[in-house]
Amino acid sequence: MTSAALKPEKSPKAPAVPDEEPLYAARRAIYPQSVHGRLRTTKWVLLILTLGIYYLLPFVRWDRGPNAPDQAVLIDFPTRRFYFFFIEIWPQEF
Repeated sequence: MTSAALKPEKSPKAPAVPDEEPLYAARRAIYPQSVHGRLRTTKWVLLILTLGIYYLLPFVRWDRGPNAPDQAVLIDFPTRRFYFFFIEIWPQEF
């Protein structure tokens, strides 16, 4: 084999394309801003209040008598009961 056979052929050059506009706009930086106001404050107060209830309510105790759970709010799946303070709900009540 000759060395000419091993050389790849040169491809014809592509025609020159005039400068076109780019497809996408230049990237702009986005910066977060602080938000203040009555509704934002109300949102944070409600968030803290509801999360406090969610996390602290399981630790509140309620005396139901002997042989009964003493948790104030309890969903008892094995015995199919729902306890909410002084209310005891059975599935037949729905």
